[in-house]
Formats: sequence, structure tokens, C-alpha cells
Amino acid sequence: MEDTEIKKLIEGALFISGRNLTLEDLARICGLGNLGKVRQIADELKKEYEVRNCAIKISASENTYLMDIEENLKSLVSNFSLHPEITKGDLKILGFIAYHQPIKQAEVFENLGYVYEHIKKLEELKFIESYRDKNYKILKTTKKFEDYFSLKVSDLKKAKNEGSIFNYK
Repeated sequence: MEDTEIKKLIEGALFISGRNLTLEDLARICGLGNLGKVRQIADELKKEYEVRNCAIKISASENTYLMDIEENLKSLVSNFSLHPEITKGDLKILGFIAYHQPIKQAEVFENLGYVYEHIKKLEELKFIESYRDKNYKILKTTKKFEDYFSLKVSDLKKAKNEGSIFNYK
């Protein structure tokens, strides 16, 4: 296989994965056993993106590569992503809110600890919304949450009646 084809495979894999890929991952995708060759081509691709001075960049660390956008642009364009960056902590809190909704923010804090930054992020991503009830901030999931995770609130209520890992009490 020619270097240009290998470069296209590496670029495609980095683009579609959205995560760090090891040299071994890239070599397997390209059908190559020569990690040095894979590293050389991946580094060339990284330099091409640097020369372009575009929004997309390739980061390399030790034996891994990641395609991402420039940090200063992430907050401006993240709403357009089909797969927003959600951490495991965000997912834990989102699952807890979804299972117990509507729920007071204070109750989420009592069960999971400091959650305010996660809640702020989940509201910015439009997975949850809040409203005031007396002195309490009440949290619940949105239509975007249902669409993104292919879940209906009615299904969550049914699961709640049957018991679940989210039942912390």
C-alpha cells in the first residue's frame, strides 16, 4: 500500500474515533506491522495540519495520536456536535438525575457530592433543565436527553419501580 493511502487511513481513523489511538491501533487499521512506518506517516500528517493553521489539530504523546479541534474553538462550536464531550462523572450525575427526576439539586449534592460544575455543563449541553420551586433548584432531563440516549422518561419511571443501580438510598 502506498504512503498516501496509509495516510488517508490514519486520518480517517483519527477523525472518526474521537479518542486517542495507539500506534498499534493505527498499524492494525493500515494492515502494517512496521510501527516505525506508521509513526512516520502519522507525524507527517500531524505536521500537515500544523502547516495548514486550521481549526483541526493532531496531538501526539508517546505512542498515541488524537485528532481534535483547537481548544479556543471548542466552546464556540460544541453545540453542533452530535456527540458532545461527556465525562464519566457527567454521565453518573445525568443518570442519577434522570432516574430520580424531578429532583432537587441539593439532593443530588447529598448523594453524589460536589456536582455543581457537572450540572452547569449538563445544562449548557441542554441535557437537563432547571426551574425554581420555593428555595430549591429542581432538575429534570430534556427532550435532547431522550433523543440522544434513545430513552423515554416513562421508561425511566418503569425502571425505577423495578429497582436499579441508581437507587442509592
